[in-house]
Amino acid sequence: MFSDEYTQNPYPTFSLLRAEQPVTMVQTPDGARAWVITRYDDVREALADPRLSRDIGKLYEALGRQIGKELKPADEITNHLANSDPPRHTPLRKALVFAFTPKRVANLRPGLEKVVDQLLDELAAREQPDLVEGLTEPLPIIGIAQLLGVPASDWRQFNVWSKTMRSTDAADPTGILAQHTSELSAYMADLIAEKTRRPTDDLISAMVHAEGDKLLAPKEILSTAFALMTGGNETTTSLMTGCFAGLLSHPEQGERLKADLGRIPHVVDELIRFSSPMLYALQRLTLEDVEIAGTTIPAGEIVMLSPASANHDPDAFPDRPDDLDIDRPKPAHLTFGHGIHYCIGTHLARAQAEISMRRVFERFPDIRLAVRPSELRYQPALLVRALAALPVKL
Repeated sequence: MFSDEYTQNPYPTFSLLRAEQPVTMVQTPDGARAWVITRYDDVREALADPRLSRDIGKLYEALGRQIGKELKPADEITNHLANSDPPRHTPLRKALVFAFTPKRVANLRPGLEKVVDQLLDELAAREQPDLVEGLTEPLPIIGIAQLLGVPASDWRQFNVWSKTMRSTDAADPTGILAQHTSELSAYMADLIAEKTRRPTDDLISAMVHAEGDKLLAPKEILSTAFALMTGGNETTTSLMTGCFAGLLSHPEQGERLKADLGRIPHVVDELIRFSSPMLYALQRLTLEDVEIAGTTIPAGEIVMLSPASANHDPDAFPDRPDDLDIDRPKPAHLTFGHGIHYCIGTHLARAQAEISMRRVFERFPDIRLAVRPSELRYQPALLVRALAALPVKL
């Protein structure tokens, strides 16, 4: 595992593990030890198991012990729901669900459509169009910025900070992660103060001016903004890119979808299941000995749950799980998680994928890959399965 062969196509490895060793101990590229879980039922159950902790402080402590280096998470990432357990997690999620509503995402759609059209204008002017560079990478960052209420004039700098957040390891020796974290923290603190004085129709304003048990402390609002920015960009880029790559690599199914673009909202789940943008969910830590599939994982161990493997498990998807089938009944994939940590940004990710596909296929009905599908290259990464580029002919 973690070889280039695995990076380009992990599914043979996952198939072997599901059949012969569904719970297996591995050494990750950074030298840490982790337990990989690959079967659908096991992954789904473990995602909701309270004995598997998402407490970021405990996870950093365990990781630090293994690699022999003290790791301390920045305050900006310790106070949001993705990095906490109940009882702390419960009020954080309640407050964010209140603010992060489907209606709010629906209100963003006109703005997202305008941004997509602008990006496609720029893409059409390029000699060698790349959907990653031109569309699926910038759009999620802009979408999160719009959601939070970041002014358009600051989107470019927001993008710089975001790239550092998602591409720099926690043990970064250069100091750039700490520098950009500090800069972004100061910027977001100023933005929160501005929304406190002059609220507008955005997520930060909604959180700042919430009442009762839906009101978060300033540090929790700041941490939540960090969570959305760092957790909702790379994953959504990978999700959107995977949707396009799946359709363009299966042109006969792509043509059928282009003939009836109204099917896009119904097809997007099969595209997400097939492409599986998340190799692994955010890592967990065992709070006690936990038995999974007959194997006991000791307390204090890091656990990696694989939605990508689960989404291709023939026990869960018996009809050709490794094939794309846009006629497949809505699959219960695990890309967005399960249980209390189910992705709260699901509505926004879906909206961006649906809008992008509709706009691209309306404007460029003859779009096709500029390379053979076998030439597409995935970037080495521990959690997210991301294409380096998606070159197309418009």
